Amino acid sequence: MSAPLCPSNSTSAQRSPHILLRSSWQAVNIGDIGHTPGVLHLLEMYFPEARVTLWTNLEDERALQERFPQVELIRGELDEAGTHSNPDLQRIFREADFLLHGSGPGIVARDDLVAWSAMTGKPYGIFGVTVDPLTIPAEDERGPGEGGSLAEQQKQVDGLPSSDLSEKLRRILNGAEFVLCRDSLSLRYLRSQDLSCEVLDFTPDGAFEIDLREEEESERFLVGNQLESGRFLAVIPRLRYTPYHKIHRRTPTGRDLRGAKVSERYRKHDFDLMREVVIRWVRETGRKVLICPEMTYQVELGREEIVDRLPDDVRSSVVWLPYFWSPGMACSVYARSEAVLSMDNHSPIFALSVGVPTIFLRHATDTIKGQMWPDIGMDDWFFEMDETSSDEVVECLLKIHQDRESALRFVNEIMVRVREGHRQSMAIVREKVLESSTAAPVENHQNV
Repeated sequence: MSAPLCPSNSTSAQRSPHILLRSSWQAVNIGDIGHTPGVLHLLEMYFPEARVTLWTNLEDERALQERFPQVELIRGELDEAGTHSNPDLQRIFREADFLLHGSGPGIVARDDLVAWSAMTGKPYGIFGVTVDPLTIPAEDERGPGEGGSLAEQQKQVDGLPSSDLSEKLRRILNGAEFVLCRDSLSLRYLRSQDLSCEVLDFTPDGAFEIDLREEEESERFLVGNQLESGRFLAVIPRLRYTPYHKIHRRTPTGRDLRGAKVSERYRKHDFDLMREVVIRWVRETGRKVLICPEMTYQVELGREEIVDRLPDDVRSSVVWLPYFWSPGMACSVYARSEAVLSMDNHSPIFALSVGVPTIFLRHATDTIKGQMWPDIGMDDWFFEMDETSSDEVVECLLKIHQDRESALRFVNEIMVRVREGHRQSMAIVREKVLESSTAAPVENHQNV
């Protein structure tokens, strides 16, 4: 393990560079939780002398505090006038040298970047995000739509004018020291937009470097359900659109209802395929299956659409995880699986990070972030759901099952590419933060 991040009370003669990491977006998705420990691990490996403060949205960060005890955690919000809701947040705005927007589905904290720049005049950078120009805004009555394959989305992105970016987002991107995209399609789009930001580049998703584990809890679960290490398939279900109105128990918006209609239209197609894969895996390998979630709503979804609809001879070999779990437990369980088959994006990332083969089934409604799989060389284990049969998925799984050595070699090849990408991108982060920590702050600067 790398050296720990420098404590905030460092007594070194030369002050440690101070990074304010804006991350930890939501608690209903182990992927969104997992971005943060991944980026913190990267900072630990490539910038161990840095002091890091995490600005989090989450109330429960106990696992993170145990793994990174020297990282200070702060919470709080800024109102439209730029007033801090928490005195600690105001203090960190004074103390930190650089604001790093962490890995995520987009520039989630764009308003915080604007406030940071306007209030402090200090630099910021954006690490490991997707910038999807095809996502229809929430207020637009046309959306959400049925999406398209990556090939179709690439054509759409390439057909956009260089003036496509909104003025607000253009100002934010131009004000950044760097923008590092987690997929090459986002990068291609931004490079077509005539931005003045000098560093537009690629980095793999930060979650690839997650190293949280919950070994005791996972061992109890596996033993209690007679899941033998290396002898079960983990399966993660998903709807085409996440039903956030149900997750947060609020009145659905028009967008929620339109997304639900799309999900319902494809529900039978998607889960007929998944059930057939599970059935054939059990019957042809004699091994078990674990149905488990990446998001909270997927707990019941897996039971309703897969477990409860299996024939009796198969159901007896299928285990259902009846609760939402943590990224650490997920990683520990995936590490003991034979393979991970997922309709969601971050379980495959976690699987690869612990050295386990994985197959990703992409929905057409997913964003252009799906490009990150071809980017890291995972073409053989990547399938477009609408262009794939259960036979193709089963054939791929059986190859993994029958030739474990080749599958593990392929995992290693993928992770070599990921880690080289991280090495290069973290060199950029390090250089820009060191530059900022030696520069005098500009008072009341308004550049965004």
